[in-house]
Amino acid sequence: MRRFSFDIICKFSFEIDIECFIPFFFPDSKSADSFDLASKLSVQRAMSPLPLIWKLKRLLNIDSEKKLKEAIGVVDNVVMEMIGQRRREMTMTTTGLNKSDLLSRLMGFIEDDQ
Repeated sequence: MRRFSFDIICKFSFEIDIECFIPFFFPDSKSADSFDLASKLSVQRAMSPLPLIWKLKRLLNIDSEKKLKEAIGVVDNVVMEMIGQRRREMTMTTTGLNKSDLLSRLMGFIEDDQ
């Protein structure tokens, strides 16, 4: 179910089908696993009775906050790769890429890819 969620988000947000939902062909997907871990740790953070604990862990870069930072880094790299690919597609055509997915719309308004 988690891979399905990641697959759907990528399909509708970036109009890219990463097909990580098919475990037979793609048994391990580091980006999907990292997305899942980041989601899980974010929920745990939100449900924490004392926000001071996770803030202290984040400050010290230990335990779940270290894992969260690493997982977000992997997902961030995948997204930056998608943005670079879309930017190249947009510059290759003279009229620009006319897609209606979320990524293309955001890139139309924002100059800085970061």
